[in-house]
Amino acid sequence: KKVKKIAEELGYHPNIMARCLVQQRSFMLGVVVPNLRISFFSEVTRGIYERARERGYEAIIMVNDENPEVEKRNLQFLSALAVDGILIDAVPGEHNKALFERLVSQRIPLVAYDRLVDGIWLDSVTIDDEKACYDVVTRLYEQGRKHVTFLGPTEKLFVAKGRYRGYRKALKEYKLDYDSRRVIPCEIDPLDAERKTNEALAAGISMDAIICVGGQVAYGAGKAILKRNLNIPGDIMLAEFGDNDIVARLGVPFLTVYQHPYEMGIQAVDLILKKINSSIANSPSEHVIINTQLIYHEIGIQHQSAQPV
Repeated sequence: KKVKKIAEELGYHPNIMARCLVQQRSFMLGVVVPNLRISFFSEVTRGIYERARERGYEAIIMVNDENPEVEKRNLQFLSALAVDGILIDAVPGEHNKALFERLVSQRIPLVAYDRLVDGIWLDSVTIDDEKACYDVVTRLYEQGRKHVTFLGPTEKLFVAKGRYRGYRKALKEYKLDYDSRRVIPCEIDPLDAERKTNEALAAGISMDAIICVGGQVAYGAGKAILKRNLNIPGDIMLAEFGDNDIVARLGVPFLTVYQHPYEMGIQAVDLILKKINSSIANSPSEHVIINTQLIYHEIGIQHQSAQPV
């Protein structure tokens, strides 16, 4: 007690590096996130750092901007910093596969969240993207929507591939016509989504609902629909995954697949701490699935209310 009292009076702080050397832990977790401007990623990150702090860890947040070279630098920095583990929402593709393999060989615990890492199997926390999109088509079908469009990438992004599979599966299940013109590839970018949606509408492609891979895509699609003086949801229902903050700016009703991002962050921390504290080397990978919820937002930006449907 006397030592602690004097230390407090003198403003003494323990040497973190010395503590790390003694305990052989840094009590730091590295977190790589694609884009903090998107509300989904912000909420996941909040779940991560709040849970980490509860468990006596600090989270070092880094942003890869969906750029493999930036991601590589992020991972190298975190590795050099001797973090106890790394949580990552990785850039699509196998650009950094060799680096991930090296980190695994160095026994640095890794957990993927939101997306799996292409080319390597890691512990992960995701939603079931295929089921989630199947559920969206089911809801639209029950509401009488028969010409459902899929907007976004269908191949290069892990989450998009699963959502596209769910879309195709549901069309087949409900005997809805598949029309390749209603599968509109676009980047995860509002301007590209707006341009591609406008082109499809100008070409006279029949659609009464659009499933958008993410919120930025939905925002662009919604702008294109409204600029053509069409009604949302009267003429076309807008459905999207996860980022309803940006979509709410349109001021129209829309359907969201809510992915419980805060819970995803918590589960990711729990999983990586389980790995850090495990005495079993090369234990089997775990895959945690976060349940999703369909939410219908009655109105947009100022008086928004969310109701499960």
